[in-house]
Amino acid sequence: MSRPPKTVVPVLCYHSVGDERRDNTLRWSVSPGDFDEQMALIRERGRTPMTVSGYAAVLRGLAPLPPRPVLITFDDGFPDLAETALPVLRRHGLTATAYVIAARVGVAPPPDGDPSLDRDQLRDLRAHGVEIGSHSRSHRALDCLRPTELHQEVAGSRQMLEDVTGTAVRSFAYPYGYHSTTVRTAVRAAGYTSACGVKNALSHPGDDVYAVARVLIERDTGVAGIEALLDGTGWPLAWRGERLRTRGWRAYRRARHLVHNARPRLSQPTS
Repeated sequence: MSRPPKTVVPVLCYHSVGDERRDNTLRWSVSPGDFDEQMALIRERGRTPMTVSGYAAVLRGLAPLPPRPVLITFDDGFPDLAETALPVLRRHGLTATAYVIAARVGVAPPPDGDPSLDRDQLRDLRAHGVEIGSHSRSHRALDCLRPTELHQEVAGSRQMLEDVTGTAVRSFAYPYGYHSTTVRTAVRAAGYTSACGVKNALSHPGDDVYAVARVLIERDTGVAGIEALLDGTGWPLAWRGERLRTRGWRAYRRARHLVHNARPRLSQPTS
């Protein structure tokens, strides 16, 4: 039996830094004060911040792992990433990776939707050292899509973000953490060199470069929760491959997706 890796690499996944509801809940919004305290703790602990692409080079054996590494990531691309989180990151000397939903950049949200970064904010993040990655074109469950739709979500989003930032987009984050062999193949074919999942587990040097494990940071995680992550306690080590329950959940979602798409056709006249 192989021994577990001695080095754990906490990869934190934030969404919003503010007091606004996101996806109709405050669960995914960390208050600015809490975020500042959490970043201060990371700095005080002497952690070495890395981008996901920098960490991917380590996982590929192309670079050494720095001492006491930590990764800070953001999903979705809300404006408070530029307005609130970035100043905190800069004050504490930390870097991050932002996974952005490409089709939402600079577009006014629907009445019941959440706002997104505009083009200038995205460029400003990149100018200040934040890695920009893709979180797909429109945030759909990729493992339920047809090949043409999957290509648009994966390759199309990369092109859109590169057109805005003028720099290569090398990392991808799966919406909802959902991925499959087909999705991973599409991500590699589109030219990405890494991808993040979720798993709510601790990454390590033996982790999968196309399914880097992250831990979702919620509103009630608090400083104590971040401290436990940095200590490598309270969370399992990331595993390779998929668990049976993950495959079962995908099968259920695919069946539901097929039924939903078939309904309009079944209701049409047969003449």
